[in-house]
Amino acid sequence: MTTGEREVVSRRQFGKVMGAAGASLAMPVPGVFAQGSDKVRVAMVGAGQRGTADAIYCLKSAPGVELVAIADLFQDKVDAALAKLKAEVPGKVNVPPGRVFLGFDAYKKVLALDDVDLVMLLTPPGFRPEMVGAAVDAGKHLFVEKPGAVDPVGIRALLAATERARQKGLSLVVGTQQRYAPQYLQLMQQIRDGRIGDLTHLEALWIGDMELWHYHDRQPAWSDMEWQVRCWPLFTWLSGDHYVEQLVHNLDVVNWVAGATPVVCQGLGGRQVRTGPQFGNIFDHFAVRYEYANGLTMFAMATQQRGISTRVGNVIHGTKGTAHVDRATAIIKGEKPWEFDGDGSSGDLEMHGALVRAIREKKPINEGVRLAEATMTGIMGRMSAYTGRALKWDWAMNASTLDLRPAKYEMGPLAVEPVAIPGRTPLV
Repeated sequence: MTTGEREVVSRRQFGKVMGAAGASLAMPVPGVFAQGSDKVRVAMVGAGQRGTADAIYCLKSAPGVELVAIADLFQDKVDAALAKLKAEVPGKVNVPPGRVFLGFDAYKKVLALDDVDLVMLLTPPGFRPEMVGAAVDAGKHLFVEKPGAVDPVGIRALLAATERARQKGLSLVVGTQQRYAPQYLQLMQQIRDGRIGDLTHLEALWIGDMELWHYHDRQPAWSDMEWQVRCWPLFTWLSGDHYVEQLVHNLDVVNWVAGATPVVCQGLGGRQVRTGPQFGNIFDHFAVRYEYANGLTMFAMATQQRGISTRVGNVIHGTKGTAHVDRATAIIKGEKPWEFDGDGSSGDLEMHGALVRAIREKKPINEGVRLAEATMTGIMGRMSAYTGRALKWDWAMNASTLDLRPAKYEMGPLAVEPVAIPGRTPLV
């Protein structure tokens, strides 16, 4: 698919998509097990570690859910995924050799299977917009991992596919699982009830030490393309950079709290510890300041550097208190202290249970706009840090022509784009 073939969503059309999907943006009701006994047949597209974990959650979330097909670029990834799945969810994996597909077009073979109800798109996000569009056109319900794209052109394609899914009555649930976690849901209600007063500023933090996350020494037999796909987080065209790929969770939370998306941002970042060519072309640290239309500010930080003090979560500041939340718990300090007293959850099992229930009850959940918003918040922050330029949301969403896809998908030569230099890298 060429750049010109991707559907472009204008600001007015974006608003229509927002309105159409409004019902799906409300807080979900927690629940794990789907009702009913109708079998839901699932196919995986992408067989990496996180994708395999997603599939396990999906198969465990309700009775009558069965994996029937799998697609990936690499046989070794498929073999590892199937071994883990059969060990973790015995009796729920029914993938004969004829339903294992390899190659860049393997996802199309999955989409052609008439008996597949739910397709899980679990590949590196650089492939995601085109796959979402194709899956919607094939009439499949979807689980779509985050982030939703790596560039503004991809975001527009994702939004267009989201609207087509709404029109077809398809469910499209996305990997922002914190929206289903009980500690986040209860904290959000406390904030809505005014416990911390009026919001003053927000923080999104993924200050991590995952310096060698998905790093592999390049093997002599690997082509440029194979090396980049196997080490996908290190290449912006595949991952969007770790600022987009990881921090998107916490950026989604601040947009949820704010009830809006930011209107402008300015970012800083660079490479200090991963400086060699074996580390691709991403940064290892970011700091970005955002502003919302009502004057609310948000500060975002993300790192992948060993030996540093780490912190992953969100801090929400108000006139009467400060809230802290992560995947373990949630607390409020201030005039009206509060602490979550239940069992914290990642939200994964609840999320997949809600998707299966939506399919069975024919009550679609469509979270594509949510994914596009959170991802675009990250993309514009990365673009600002890469170029050294302040950016407006409207420009990035509607005018940027940045499209990071390679000219063709095939195993072979693929030059690595230069590392961005703030003040030198052009804004596109």
